[in-house]
Formats: sequence, C-alpha cells, structure tokens
Amino acid sequence: MEKSISGTERHTLTQTIFDLASDLGAVVVGIAPVDRFHAENSHGLGSGSSYTATGYAAEDLLPGARSVLVVAVRIPHGVFASSLTPLETTYVFGNFGYVHLNRLLNHITYNVACHLEDQGWTSLPIGACGASRCDLQSYEEGLTISPLHGIFNLKRAAVLSGVGRRTRSGLIATSLHGTRVRLGAVITAADLVASPMIEGTPCPSQCRICVESCPMNAINVEGHVNHVACFSDNGRRGTTESEILSEMSRAFPIIDTQSGYLAHEHAAIDGSGNRVCRAACMAACPLWKVG
Repeated sequence: MEKSISGTERHTLTQTIFDLASDLGAVVVGIAPVDRFHAENSHGLGSGSSYTATGYAAEDLLPGARSVLVVAVRIPHGVFASSLTPLETTYVFGNFGYVHLNRLLNHITYNVACHLEDQGWTSLPIGACGASRCDLQSYEEGLTISPLHGIFNLKRAAVLSGVGRRTRSGLIATSLHGTRVRLGAVITAADLVASPMIEGTPCPSQCRICVESCPMNAINVEGHVNHVACFSDNGRRGTTESEILSEMSRAFPIIDTQSGYLAHEHAAIDGSGNRVCRAACMAACPLWKVG
C-alpha cells in the first residue's frame, strides 16, 4: 500500500490530517517520527520531563511505521467543578473524563487512520490506550514512574510529538488545557512532517499541589507516581494496593516489561460510583489557567 511522496505532498497530507483530527474533536495534534522514540534520552529530555519506554515500539505494532500522530481531547472544566463538590458521586467524571472521551478518541483515531489508508498509507489507530499491564520489577524496585502501562506509551508519544510535557503528577500538560486532557494516537507508515517538541517542564519548581492533594499519597516530589496505589483508590473499590498487586502477580507472572495484563482494567473509575481521590491530580492542577 505504501508509495513515494514528494515534499509538497508530505506537507499537504500532514496539514490535511491536522485539520481532520481537529474537526473531529482534537484540541491538540502533534506528530513524532519513529526515530525520536529511539534517540538517546528522548532528544535530550531529562528524567523529570520524559517517560520510561514501556509497552511496544510503534514499528512492533505496525511494521513499516514511520510516524506517530498523537491527539488530545479536552475534559470540560465543569466536570472537575462537579467532581470537587461534597456530593457522594463522581459519576460525571467517570463518564466525561473517561467513558465518553475514550469513545471520542477511538472515533478520531479510527477516522484519521482510514483517511491515511485512503491515501495509500497503512495506519493503525490506537485510540484511548489505557493501563492494562503491570511491570512488577519496577514496582518492587520503587521505580514508580510507570509500573502500570499499556501496549503503547501514549504519554511518551505526547512528549515526543510536541503535544505536551510531563508534569510532576505524571500527567501530560498541554499549553492551553493543562492536564485536563485525554490522549490517543495513530501509528502510520506515512512519513509525515514532524512537530517541534516543547522544551522544559510545565511545573513551577516549588509547586506541590498534586503531591499534597492526592489522598493515596501516590505522587512524590521527584515526580514518581505509584500507579498501583492510585489504582486501589484507598480500597474504595474493595481492593487494597497489596491485594491488587497480589492479584496481578498471581494471575499474570511478569516476564518482561511487555507482559502481564491486569485482571480488571475498569476498576479505578467506572463511571457509575464515587472515587475517593476525585481526580485530584487533574482537578487541583492550575496549569489549565496558564494558557
């Protein structure tokens, strides 16, 4: 299906894809060539602003991949305003912070992939690729940057595509909407025009809002995030951190960083109940006001 493409056609196709993704609902779009994922230290990014290389490489998921397109959709500010009320529900956040946005990201990435294939470029929509695997060794060694991960690291792709930067809470912050976004991606054989990366960290050096607001104490000042503690939600779902880890280890023995599916991916926020943390790391983060 692949073919040659001139410089002018390359720029035209890239702009068409940006416009299509935006028309479908993306508030930020960026492109990273697959070479960026293999460059030493992610093109000079330090450990405080980059992510561990978890999951599969783009060309493992799609042989012949040349580019990764990353899209972000926004979470309305009213969703967080509602989530932070004393009402005994986070139903709205469950639906419009996760469920609906997952469908929207799938819709955007599917249609972008189909358009690329109509132009002759094999493409793989990733959509909303959530945490579904556990790196037990990283957890046991205290390397809590990414003990839970998906088959493809969307956050790392977001940094490398210029969509945003890594925050102390481990979330991606975009320039306009801060951390109030969700991510999706398309891996494609098309050699699209790369987007510039954003330098530095978005977090003020002395800011500790996310660290202090997390009820699970899952975020430390160095920017390490204990995803298993976050997932447990202080046992609100009837499962403690140690029980979750035991279940993961028993059901899915870890061989390497690409193994070990979670038993219940839906358990953190399911859109129908109340979550202790109320997405405090997103809700309390002031970066959305900067733009």
